[in-house]
Amino acid sequence: MARNKKNKLRNNRGLGLIVVCALVLFGVGIGVYSLRKTLFVQSTQPKSGVVRTSSKAGYIASSTQNAAVGNTPLITNVGTPAWVKVPSTQKLDKFTDMSSGDLTIYRINNPEVLKTTVQLKSPLIKMATMVSEYPDSLIMNASAYQMGGTNEIAGLQINNGKLIKDWSPTSTSTQYAFIINKDGSCKIYDASTPAGTILQNGGEQSYDFGTALIRDGKVMPSDGSVNWEIHTFIANDAANNLYVILSATNAGYDAIMSGVQKFHLTNMLLLDSGGSSQLSVKGKVVFPSQDDRSVPDYIVMK
Repeated sequence: MARNKKNKLRNNRGLGLIVVCALVLFGVGIGVYSLRKTLFVQSTQPKSGVVRTSSKAGYIASSTQNAAVGNTPLITNVGTPAWVKVPSTQKLDKFTDMSSGDLTIYRINNPEVLKTTVQLKSPLIKMATMVSEYPDSLIMNASAYQMGGTNEIAGLQINNGKLIKDWSPTSTSTQYAFIINKDGSCKIYDASTPAGTILQNGGEQSYDFGTALIRDGKVMPSDGSVNWEIHTFIANDAANNLYVILSATNAGYDAIMSGVQKFHLTNMLLLDSGGSSQLSVKGKVVFPSQDDRSVPDYIVMK
């Protein structure tokens, strides 16, 4: 009889332990399910219609924009690129190093500006070649291109006031371009404005690839384009000084925007980034390409 009681007690304890373990596992499962968005947002791929962002939510809805294309003839080759004067309301040093932390920043005052791309499939050029040709200038990579194939330049492309490439009609996200006009004024357009209108408004040069971070003095929300990579930007301020900005690996959207806040920029556009990012000033490479990459489009300022 005593042995039966002990066996019964042991069985009750075993059953209780099983129940407790089951409750604990159930509670853990509920907790993981409740926190799944927080725990796994970085590893989850975006669903259709959303893009990654640095906000706490992880993503923001992306807007689909119908690009205004097709009404302006394309020019096969726009000829020898011409310099455009970009006048400022201030008189400052031509090139001023304003770098800080993870940001390499140069302000350029009253420069003449040259865009190197003159055709859709432009030859790739090394920075060393550019430096030898323009030794007293500031030179930075500009628009992106299709690597490993035709090297076709990407985005809206204007040089010498002529259209090389129109907005993409198939893009599912907003397209932007940084425009330098004949009178030296600067503006960011999006694809809702036809290329013909941009040309009529004086568009002389365009630089294109990514999102607008600042437009008409207003900071744009992060759409996830600015991530852990090295990034390159072109910008201007209210006095129409130009800026070139390159961010180090892992700088991130928040650190970049905080780092440029004091300059009160009017426009700021993301250009070709990653290994294409490179900058030289007065014959010295101050930000080398990670792989000594040749690119088809440079912005040159003197």
